[in-house]
Amino acid sequence: MLCKRRTFSGKLIFIAVLFLLTGSQLPAQQATFQVSGEISFPKTGDLYVQLITKEEFDSGKDAGFGIIVATNPEDMKKGRVLFSFEGVPKGTYGIRCFQDVNRTGKMEKGLFGPKEPWGTYRPARPMLRAPRFDEISFEVNGDIRDIKIELK
Repeated sequence: MLCKRRTFSGKLIFIAVLFLLTGSQLPAQQATFQVSGEISFPKTGDLYVQLITKEEFDSGKDAGFGIIVATNPEDMKKGRVLFSFEGVPKGTYGIRCFQDVNRTGKMEKGLFGPKEPWGTYRPARPMLRAPRFDEISFEVNGDIRDIKIELK
């Protein structure tokens, strides 16, 4: 009686070659970057910071990158805090920020605009209207670590 011996080495080689061929067709992982800096603020309250795309800016959607920076007494003495966004893909973004002075979790607005301190990365503060995206936008194609935002 002949005993047939099974070998898996041929199948393993085939699977390895197939894996290498299909793996080489996967899209390259997109590089991501860090966007960070400093926010100066005048009052007491947490800071809401959003890194936004044009689509998010125009639609009012929540930003894909958003953080709340809690301020403490030490921060209040200095009047500034650091912020950072990690894993930001290459693209065009804007940064908008406000200080939640009355702790409602949203920017309070009045007849003539925001009632709470606010600011953007590009210090656009036009009279009688909100800044446009092109006035606050910038390109991310590498790490940016020197952003300064002043809330007024």
